[in-house]
Amino acid sequence: MIKAIINYNDVNYEFRRMNDILGVLKHQYENIDISYNKVKKNELFVTINSERLECYHSLGFYMQAVENILNEEKGI
Repeated sequence: MIKAIINYNDVNYEFRRMNDILGVLKHQYENIDISYNKVKKNELFVTINSERLECYHSLGFYMQAVENILNEEKGI
């Protein structure tokens, strides 16, 4: 199971974009658990299996990150 967390302070355009991206990933890979963590600082970032990823990347970047995690779990 892959754990993805959107860490956010404000629900804005970037938050919605990240929510959409993680929704696509959840649909594509099925074994992703998405949750939300409201932080005190005015920042937005995603953690996937405890690895912090900034939110300015494209969908392809996050898909590659998930693929890398899945390959590590398989021992590839």
